Amino acid sequence: MHPSLEAFALAAGLLALGAALVHRFGFPPLPVYLLAGLLVGERLPVEDLEPLPSLGLLLLLFSVGLEFGPDRLRELSGKIIRAGFWDALALPLGFLLGLLAGLDLRGALLLAGVIYESASAVLAKLIIDLRRAANPESEVALGVSVMQDLVIALLLALLGSQEPTGFLGGVALALLYLFFARFLGPRLVRFMEGLSDELVLLLGASFTTGTALLFHAVGASEGVGAFLSGVIAAGLGLRERLEHLFGPVRDLGMALFFLVVGAEALNLLQGLTPLAVGLAVLGLLLKLPLNFWGGAQAGLGKRQRLYAALYLVPRGELCLVLGTLALNQGYPLVAQVAVLMVLVSIPLGALLIRYAPEIGKRLYPSKRPLR
Repeated sequence: MHPSLEAFALAAGLLALGAALVHRFGFPPLPVYLLAGLLVGERLPVEDLEPLPSLGLLLLLFSVGLEFGPDRLRELSGKIIRAGFWDALALPLGFLLGLLAGLDLRGALLLAGVIYESASAVLAKLIIDLRRAANPESEVALGVSVMQDLVIALLLALLGSQEPTGFLGGVALALLYLFFARFLGPRLVRFMEGLSDELVLLLGASFTTGTALLFHAVGASEGVGAFLSGVIAAGLGLRERLEHLFGPVRDLGMALFFLVVGAEALNLLQGLTPLAVGLAVLGLLLKLPLNFWGGAQAGLGKRQRLYAALYLVPRGELCLVLGTLALNQGYPLVAQVAVLMVLVSIPLGALLIRYAPEIGKRLYPSKRPLR
């Protein structure tokens, strides 16, 4: 029996057990995947799981890119942009925290991204599960999270390569892709309409991974290549079909990716410093007033502003992507902060979102609904 099959069986069993434990309580499974990795640590031969975790990361970024079709970008109304501006102030504040912590410019930028990013996937799931999708604060929080994903994608493009030539090569390649999509896109869509789901899945997987490899070959971030693949697919009107086809494969790969991150983070957290804990706490607290003020700019009442701020507490997938990038580029402090924020913020954020109405009533009691 091949060792990779044994490693996969162990990993899949751990992930299934963790997901089953949290499913009945309505919590997202991401932190459990990380904890499972921390528990097994070096006993799990993570190298035998490849390429599934790497594929999961690429498909995650591909799925983020699918959110940026022209229709979704048009949904970013003026009120959401105003709220997003206040939310984005976490970037310069996080950058300043990084400099004060002794990081260089690149490390401070990575820390700023970790502090700024919220878990759009976790937020969307909780809002749907709690049946709050029609609430005005949900619209604002989800719109702000879409803006965050776009900014993080730009950060990954900027920081994913160590050399300026890699960044320039990625920009040139992205422009070339967009040029061909503009002129060949309609023909491609008509061609794919007659294809089976199986063939579309295979073509989509080869396009995403091939683009990632091409970006890597020119010295740019392969993650940006996967993100760009999703943007192009969304622009061609293929979002719903590809989300349906890629969903199960992406979820499996993502679960394995987070398990591997947890296993590799064990040594990282053994060297945990008070500075990392302090930065994680500050990062969680920093955005609460920013998002509260942003909600005011979006026209929300006091309770709704509080709800929007609480909704954006959880950090998620892209926070870990930035943390992994930081670790690979020699910034273990940033990686520690990223892992800590995800482990703490998702269960805490889920509780805050669940009990947001009760918290709002206690903080802003009123006989009449506040506007």
